[in-house]
Amino acid sequence: MDDTAALELEVEATRRKLRDLERRLGDSRRASAPQAVTKNSHVAPLNAGDTLTSFVCAAASLTKADVERFSRQMMVEGVGAIGMERIRRGRVLLVGAGGLGSTIALFLAAAGVGELRIVDFDTVELSNLHRQVIHTTDRVTWKKVDSTASACYALNPDILVLPLALPLDASNAEDLVRDCDVVVDGTDNVAARYLINDAAARQRKPVVSGSAMRWDGQLSVYGYDGGPCLRCLFPVPPPPEAVGSCNDTGVMGPVPGCIGCLQAMEVLKILTQAGDVLSGRMLIFDGLRFRVQVVNLRCRQASCPACGDAVDKSIRLQELVAQHPEYIGVSCVSGSVLNAQPLPTEARASARELFAYLQRAEGTTANCLILDVRSKQQYDMAHLPTAVSLPLPHLKKWQSDDVLWDEWERFVSCYHTGTDGCLTVFVICRRGISSTEAARILLSLQPPCKTGYDGCVDATTPSTSTRRYRFLNVDGGLNRYHQEADKNFPFY
Repeated sequence: MDDTAALELEVEATRRKLRDLERRLGDSRRASAPQAVTKNSHVAPLNAGDTLTSFVCAAASLTKADVERFSRQMMVEGVGAIGMERIRRGRVLLVGAGGLGSTIALFLAAAGVGELRIVDFDTVELSNLHRQVIHTTDRVTWKKVDSTASACYALNPDILVLPLALPLDASNAEDLVRDCDVVVDGTDNVAARYLINDAAARQRKPVVSGSAMRWDGQLSVYGYDGGPCLRCLFPVPPPPEAVGSCNDTGVMGPVPGCIGCLQAMEVLKILTQAGDVLSGRMLIFDGLRFRVQVVNLRCRQASCPACGDAVDKSIRLQELVAQHPEYIGVSCVSGSVLNAQPLPTEARASARELFAYLQRAEGTTANCLILDVRSKQQYDMAHLPTAVSLPLPHLKKWQSDDVLWDEWERFVSCYHTGTDGCLTVFVICRRGISSTEAARILLSLQPPCKTGYDGCVDATTPSTSTRRYRFLNVDGGLNRYHQEADKNFPFY
């Protein structure tokens, strides 16, 4: 365990000790306070010297300030004073302080949830702010959990917020879940969802799960009152690249806001025991066409590897990593999983090398092609002046249709008229993940060239063309290019 992780654990232990001391102090103050003339402990006197009572509340712990702050909430059918007291005593674990978590945290804090634990080790970036409305421009570079705690306390100083800047993994997931009442999944990657589900299922804790991408959102509650968990429905997780995340595919800001609001509402329903919780059902939201539907899900499976009858809870999740390799993919909480395999050294270039090459070329591309494999939307947002667009799905389709060479030659001919010599192709995307896959596809066209940027030897092609190629993936993509070469290129 590194120093940072050890300090985080020490801070959490200190917070727990502080909470215990605060509870003991509160008990001591209540025990020593002057008793009202009535025998009802929930009757509040006008002041210490009065014999008249101010008000009587059905929930003993609620104060005048509580009634004034939460009156509109307490007036709702199914909540009342008793429901409000349950909310005040509720302990909620929120995993993720991004687009979903921002809204969830604000509404749970506003509702008066007694203890809100927030897990996320990411930092606030400028590109977060259009959807992660709990963060502000002046808190860019803050840890998201600290920014979230600050906003929650500004809204309601009477709750307890525990910011946990820890990476979620198989070694700590069960401990984080153990003594909470409800788990809220505000992440946006598949690996994290399954790890959260499995940890909660073993502890018999309900999970309020939501997702948001592009114009679409989904919401369900897993493991509540005999309902199915995520693995009951989908025992094996799909590969991350088949699902994507808002970090890769984009998202309209109001969508995670809408889903996050509904997640917060489901949490409050669970705590207050009000209404029909969205267990065994899933809400599907299509914001572009404004369609909302609720579909029924299959029931809990007795053979489920997470919540089934035969699950051995004495075996910790950390010991099951070999059976569940998806646990290893939990590289972050509210970001996507970076799992591209590296290319051979001779097929890689750094952002600085690309920048140096462009400076030497002075804007000409006689022997060079910069291939941008991002989506057309991202290419139109910002691209290098001499870059040409060829989205990765096009390359993959050419390969699957067995027309890769012909289509590639036709594409290159549109941008490069020469037919002799070696053409250096820099393959680039946002973070170097899609470009790695694209470069690997292109490398299948011919053996790699092993000379410098200005020449190429020993490369054969399946046609009569004398043109040869040197394919170089730009490590780290355009974000690395911004960091190491040109700060004026947008970082997103």
